[in-house]
Amino acid sequence: MRYGLREGLKDPGRLIDFVLGSDAVLHIKRYITAAFIAGLLIFGFSAVIGMGTQEWAGNFVLFYGLEYDLQRFYFLLGRLGLGLLYVSIVLFFPALFYWLMSKELRFKQALALSVFPVMILLLEQLSYIVLMAWQGIDWYSSPFSWGVIGQYFIDQAWVVYFLGAISLFKFWVIYWQFMTLRSLTSLKWWAAFLILLGLNILFWTATATLEWLPFYRYIFL
Repeated sequence: MRYGLREGLKDPGRLIDFVLGSDAVLHIKRYITAAFIAGLLIFGFSAVIGMGTQEWAGNFVLFYGLEYDLQRFYFLLGRLGLGLLYVSIVLFFPALFYWLMSKELRFKQALALSVFPVMILLLEQLSYIVLMAWQGIDWYSSPFSWGVIGQYFIDQAWVVYFLGAISLFKFWVIYWQFMTLRSLTSLKWWAAFLILLGLNILFWTATATLEWLPFYRYIFL
């Protein structure tokens, strides 16, 4: 077996065993580089089509000519920076967690195990672009998430954002993380699941809070 995205998505359990049993993981750098490039392209293109500018639009119209173009350019730079930050967080934080949980695991192997969840999450980000361009649907209203159901029963914005952060893609990632943690440690299945669920809840909480905070008000003061 070789290390590759197709192999990992098709048979994650076998690939995890392959990574843990190999002395060297070949071509890991190119996959990490590809993840960062994909993050830049996805978040950059989302800025081009105007994703995330719904709350800002009323302020953009106050600018004219070069000043307007500069504001749009700064927004693009911000989205590109967000893409790099997003990939860094979802790649290095889980890898560091795996590395700390297993004394025999090398950090390079931990990174190799974290690449696949990153690709799944980037695929989710890509689905947001498709939904916005096709139907004008915001990310928290994605049909792959609980946000749609939550909006029928709840009016509180933060709760809707929190539910919108919980999606089929996130469950796919938790499944990957669960199999990885079980392979690295001797934890009971329920203990591994509760640890991962707790960490992901923190991630969903941070996502909802960042979406809920009115950053545009502070910027345009």
